Amino acid sequence: MKLRRSLLMLAAIFILQAYVSTAQEATGRERRNTDQPGQRPERAGGQRFDPQQMNERYLARIKESLAVGDDEWEVLKPKLEKVRNAQMNAQRMGGMGRRSPGGNATVPPLQKASQELQSILANKDAAPKDISSKLAALRDARKNNEKELFEARKELREFLTQRQEAQLVMMGLMD
Repeated sequence: MKLRRSLLMLAAIFILQAYVSTAQEATGRERRNTDQPGQRPERAGGQRFDPQQMNERYLARIKESLAVGDDEWEVLKPKLEKVRNAQMNAQRMGGMGRRSPGGNATVPPLQKASQELQSILANKDAAPKDISSKLAALRDARKNNEKELFEARKELREFLTQRQEAQLVMMGLMD
């Protein structure tokens, strides 16, 4: 009985030791994969997350799906990007702003209105009138964003074949 208990205890110790060393190894890898505090660790293969590269791959998949040549792509690409940006603005309500080419963070109106409403709601003593005005501002920003998205899709639709439009509907870019 004592021998069995000792063997079980020994097995538990080995399992626990293996678990702890694996966790420490993983933590060590994360530390080695960041150059400075606050940076994200490298991805597998030593690559860092690059949003611009990801966007280019996404656009390349769209180009391939639409089966367009380079000349036609030069016309469609900016219109597709406009649709995609309007969609992202609608989804980004409470998130981070995007960076402009100069490096300054820009906050889309819909996100700004959402943040202002969240701030007012965080104050338990906020006046109903203030809540109402921030809620109205959020609704207006949503309507403006929907209008922007509608117009961007309408402009893009003028340059698409029926097959291309159907492909973009399936990809979630068109309605």
